[in-house]
Amino acid sequence: MVDSEGLRSAISAQIEDFASAPGTGVRSVMVRTLDDPRLTVTHRADLVLPAASLAKMILGVALFESAERGELDPGSRVRIGSLPGTMYPSVLQALDPDSTVTVRELCGFALVTSDNPAAEHVRAVLGQERIDATIKAIGLHSTVFPVGFSERELGPLGRANTTTAEDMLRLVEYIDRTPHLEPIRRYLVNYLRNDRIPSRLDDDVPVRHKTGSLRGIVNDAGIILHPANRIAMVFLTEGQSDNVLTAQEIGAVSERIVRIIAEGAAH
Repeated sequence: MVDSEGLRSAISAQIEDFASAPGTGVRSVMVRTLDDPRLTVTHRADLVLPAASLAKMILGVALFESAERGELDPGSRVRIGSLPGTMYPSVLQALDPDSTVTVRELCGFALVTSDNPAAEHVRAVLGQERIDATIKAIGLHSTVFPVGFSERELGPLGRANTTTAEDMLRLVEYIDRTPHLEPIRRYLVNYLRNDRIPSRLDDDVPVRHKTGSLRGIVNDAGIILHPANRIAMVFLTEGQSDNVLTAQEIGAVSERIVRIIAEGAAH
């Protein structure tokens, strides 16, 4: 028989070590198993912090929800050369300026590679009203998404998009269980930036996730599709002195939590 309280205590100890060590800035964590035994462990999960590129998942949901209602056509085509440039790496630079892609494909680029120009175009297609309505419909009560991903908005303005670990876990669970969001699940399991939650897991363990980064902010949210138990995890941070080190620490604590759950399920 699985010792649920023992598992909860062991996971909680790992989270507290990660989140409460001296000099680590602000860290908010939420972990939930999605199969038996059902466990939820949190540390300051209601704390409102910058979402950074985690907000791109909201764009994806809003796009496919709007398409499901027949409000817009995600198959409409966009000329690559009409999209704004960026000082950051963009997968769109690999495409001919005269070639076209669909809005759906731009959404895929935004979620597979975190491409900012792609995300900004999807945001423009949706408009603020649809984005806000999606946030409300899912029940992301502490989330606001007033600015986008243009060059102007990637500095201090980008911190205006805020959320909580509770809201982001609710979002990834919604993506997980909603049939018409299958494309988003496919995009997220193929996400190319795997320096956080998946970084120390075995290569054959799929992780459906999205990161978010700004100066001093190192976020990740998603679901580990482990055969022993699917595990939803959210890490939100602020005031990190070393983004690379924090990313590594997220990977390390994620691996330890997965091992605790997998070993517990085996007994």
